[in-house]
Amino acid sequence: MHHESGEGPRRRAFLAGGLVAAAAAAGALPGTAAAAEPDGVPAAAHPAAAPRPYRKAPAGPWDAHNLSPASRTVRPVAVYTTTGTVEGAASLTSRHGSGTARLTGAGSSVTLDFGREVGGFVALTVAGSSDEGQVVGLTYSELSSYVSPSASDGSNGGSNDEPAVRYPAAPGGRVDTSKDIPVAEDGSARAVAPASQQRGGFRYLTVVNETGATLALTGVTVRVTFAPNARDLRAYPNYFHCDDDLLNRIWYAGAYTVQTNIVASDEGRVWGPPDVGWANDARVGELGSTVLVDGAKRDRTIWPGDLGISVLTDHVSLGDLVTVRNALQTLYNHQDPTSGALPYAGPAVNFIGNSDAYHLWTLIGTASYAQLSGDLDWTRTVYDGYRRALAHVVAKIDADGLLNVTAAADWARADADGKNLEANAIMYRALVTAGPLARSMGDGATAADCAERARKLRRAVGTQGYWDASAGLYRDKPTGAGAELYPQDGNALAVWFGLVTDPARARTVSAALAKRWTPVGALTPEKGADAVHPFPGGMEVHAHFAAGRDGTALELIRREWGFMLNAPHGTASTFWEGYRTDGTSDYSGSYMSAAHGWSTGPTSALTYFLLGIAPSADGGAGYSVAPRPGGLRRAEGQLTTPAGVIRVSWRARSHDGFDLSLSAPATVVDEVSVPVPEGSPCVVRVDGKRVWDGTSLAHGARAVPGRVVLSGLSGRTHEVTVRRR
Repeated sequence: MHHESGEGPRRRAFLAGGLVAAAAAAGALPGTAAAAEPDGVPAAAHPAAAPRPYRKAPAGPWDAHNLSPASRTVRPVAVYTTTGTVEGAASLTSRHGSGTARLTGAGSSVTLDFGREVGGFVALTVAGSSDEGQVVGLTYSELSSYVSPSASDGSNGGSNDEPAVRYPAAPGGRVDTSKDIPVAEDGSARAVAPASQQRGGFRYLTVVNETGATLALTGVTVRVTFAPNARDLRAYPNYFHCDDDLLNRIWYAGAYTVQTNIVASDEGRVWGPPDVGWANDARVGELGSTVLVDGAKRDRTIWPGDLGISVLTDHVSLGDLVTVRNALQTLYNHQDPTSGALPYAGPAVNFIGNSDAYHLWTLIGTASYAQLSGDLDWTRTVYDGYRRALAHVVAKIDADGLLNVTAAADWARADADGKNLEANAIMYRALVTAGPLARSMGDGATAADCAERARKLRRAVGTQGYWDASAGLYRDKPTGAGAELYPQDGNALAVWFGLVTDPARARTVSAALAKRWTPVGALTPEKGADAVHPFPGGMEVHAHFAAGRDGTALELIRREWGFMLNAPHGTASTFWEGYRTDGTSDYSGSYMSAAHGWSTGPTSALTYFLLGIAPSADGGAGYSVAPRPGGLRRAEGQLTTPAGVIRVSWRARSHDGFDLSLSAPATVVDEVSVPVPEGSPCVVRVDGKRVWDGTSLAHGARAVPGRVVLSGLSGRTHEVTVRRR
């Protein structure tokens, strides 16, 4: 994650979202996953949630943007740089073919570029012509900024002193970092397990001759280890495509970022960190074979706040909800038995009881998993813990209706204690999602209590001095130092999570946030004056959509996520933990994670809003379809649900009208909403039949500002057209 020096009105479109959605989906099919787990590996301990493989999405032009490798064995695509005397380096790349690379003399090195983020174990094939007694060193880096023949970028969370890992390289032999034991400078074996030397995330691999004479190599590969439960890494059950290729690339880069964050349950980062080097063989999950962690390189640990974004990305792209369940179960396994507090971070870190905000994210995640998977059997097994956790945090709500944060660890924002706006927005969402979840468990009393508390909290935020009309934004706190801070996260969540019920005020907040943009993205003042952080940035994207400012949302996606994707020093494939306005790391230099799931907010936003397929607002099993073009001309895609696939394509006909094609299982889509021309009479037809011409003729057609809403469009393919009269 990111924490200390190295660790450290109610809108349909938002309510549709996974981790922030209303709770349980009664009647849906149990546990689903993007792919069955490998043969011989138990899928899950809970019988009701065994994975059901989803079908791969249909082939199309969108596949060109899928960044997942076709094979788990990958080769570098280019030589980034060399030092010393190096011959034939290009022979090691997939674009060249074959041959022999020769590194002559101590310190000679070649840095190989895999063209995208990869992660796993490295294998080197040593030529028979290589000199005897050679030792090879390996260093890794996600960003080109930190390429070095002497050290990898930081990852261990302590010293971050990670010198080249050295291995004997016998002529005609093979170096395999999954099996071979590294050696110290004196040639003695280091006391580390080979499995611990897996490098979870990197784009650049530097191979160094650590001795002298000539080291000759004929091959360098990486065995990719992320998402071990997927037989085919490219077989996404969902897809997205529109007429803006940058947005397409961003959608798939978000999906790929989260895929690199799905790790084997026993391949997390060891904590406490070693003094030198790293160790990635800690057990971080306690149910099933995989968990969803915060980052590929680091921390490789379950952080509940990160799940607030990454689960949504997983839902709309990979569909791997079993891995989400495994992560949630692990957090409940470490709940404080006395207080009910849930972990700030899961094992092996096991920070428990020091974060009210992250405690709340786990509650929201539980409700979200229940809705999206329909797995109420698993939900029942954790419901007692859920209620104790809810009671733990509700006890911190004061008589004024506001949460008073006493466990102030958060995502690295400042001013995280007391009655800060961000925490109260998260509290509000936890209360809202608790209602439907409790009702699904037959607990009407808890549902009613949470609904009343949510109402009081919303009223308190609206009346107790948070709003500053002159700024067009909410203060972080009504008084004190927090009154001078207008946070990105708190304001974005207030709109996205429905604390702001006035549509005009929501638009005002959206406009004020947009005025703070820089050339590389939206400012995050709660982190620093020059901070651009895609975690709250993704919240802001969802907020702009929720406020009805679709074009603004798309422009922020292009600006901030386009910058990361196209930055010359980036991974060209994954999204970063946080950076500064000059494009440099905002997390202790090279320690920054460049493949961090909390930075993937646009992927879910593009499916839920632009394409328009989203889970229902009321927390039930249904879905809604409500495209938000934002100035684009066309889009298509699909979202796989426990009941089947919802497929949508639409085309905006400039000022003339709108065409929508929808295919969905029976009874799954509750409402369809299509944009209509402002201030101009129009006719809406379904399958050629007129259903709206200013009055409702069929399908319960009704008008809302800028749109016509229809019902009863499930069970087959329907064509909806809008034309001016």
